[in-house]
Amino acid sequence: MDGKLNLKHKTSIIRFIGSGAKDFHLLYSFTRDGANATTFHQKCDNKGPTVTVVYNTKDSIFGGYVEKSWTSDSTGAYVKDDRAFLFRLESNGKIALNKFPVKASDKAFYCIDTHGPVFGSGHDLDVFSDTLTAQGNQFSLNGVMKMGTTYDMGGVALDKVTDNVNTVFDVEVYSLSESPLVSVWRASTGWELEDLMLLKKYAESYAPPHGLDVETANILVIGPVGAGKSSFFNTVASVFRGHISDQAVCGSAEKSITSKYRMYRVRSSQKQKPLKFCLCDTMGLEESQGIDAQELGYVLDGHVPDGYQFNPTTPISSEIHGFVKFPTLGQKIHCVCFVFDGNTATILSEKMLEKVKSMQAKVRQKGLPQAIVLTKIDNVCSYVEEDITKVYQSETIKNLVDKVSNIFGVPRNFILPLKNYEKEIDVDTHVSILAMHTLKRLLLSTENHLFNFLDTLDVKQQEVEGRHGN
Repeated sequence: MDGKLNLKHKTSIIRFIGSGAKDFHLLYSFTRDGANATTFHQKCDNKGPTVTVVYNTKDSIFGGYVEKSWTSDSTGAYVKDDRAFLFRLESNGKIALNKFPVKASDKAFYCIDTHGPVFGSGHDLDVFSDTLTAQGNQFSLNGVMKMGTTYDMGGVALDKVTDNVNTVFDVEVYSLSESPLVSVWRASTGWELEDLMLLKKYAESYAPPHGLDVETANILVIGPVGAGKSSFFNTVASVFRGHISDQAVCGSAEKSITSKYRMYRVRSSQKQKPLKFCLCDTMGLEESQGIDAQELGYVLDGHVPDGYQFNPTTPISSEIHGFVKFPTLGQKIHCVCFVFDGNTATILSEKMLEKVKSMQAKVRQKGLPQAIVLTKIDNVCSYVEEDITKVYQSETIKNLVDKVSNIFGVPRNFILPLKNYEKEIDVDTHVSILAMHTLKRLLLSTENHLFNFLDTLDVKQQEVEGRHGN
């Protein structure tokens, strides 16, 4: 059991701590181990730095961090800890990040064998005592929450953190340890400017196999709203133009910003011809709206024209304006790239996961290769945030790739970590190299798919020659 704390939450806590990357190991949880103070101490005492996380029934997440160890004490004892703090991660299901530092460090937390975690002399956060009995999927805490005595709340009211409820879905305690880089788990080219130029040269010289009458390799980019699929095109375009591009409209919103089907071509400059591949952008996936598996079939088969305006109330059909009745191979999709936010790829809702898998089935039915791009990896691993070249040494990223492979049934070598350009104002060699690794993998998959059609042509030619020979 990995616990409920997701990668984005962990990254926020690491930033609150103000140190390097950490491994989180779940020591204790109500739902797994029971709400019992003795059990808490058995599992959490003498473990060094720990994080306690409370998930209440109003979908708020808060808790506390201590750098020194919990212990069992029959009479009770305060522990001095200059590094301790309380925190808030979410409020009513929405991100709400606050760190509440200790202001009376000599009484940062309290150890007593009859209680679970207790933060502060005024019981700023006294989670529970003795044993709690589950009521369905909930627990009613019997501790006290009077935040502000020992910890500086910075003007944030108690009810904004706890919602004035004492019912919770779970309480978890994690130990923290240094997260060392591991040996390289995926071979790659180097990270120098020369390596970038070689990768760019490959993409610039790429052309679909001769003899198929296919002008461009068409790669469909599809994924949930906000995953970064339009930003992926902008990142690729930025590499070739030498400055940050915003050709594809992108941003953050609850609904898809992409409103048209676009077959984007990449140009190094206004005067040069476009490169011989298209990144085809669609609406962002939503649980109950947006493109579905049936409509995806029309896109894959090349029936949907470039520039088609999506209409959430009118599904794609043969009646749409500009419908291509008899698409050629050059108008069809040759590879599908699913794009997911690396922070949430492993915790998609059941409905979204079901939708994505139905689309994967459609892609397989069409005999098309598929890959998965994981964006925002700098938010997933703090080592990678500090140095993007450590992406293939990060155990956190490796584990993420493994999990995504297992969830979606895609081989690990087709799961591609990526950082899009989003906060930079100038291009960066290392970010560009990672983007070019991703693009090269997609182009190779496309080429392999198109080779199948060459094989078919060869067989037909041999059959014709055989008939003439007879």
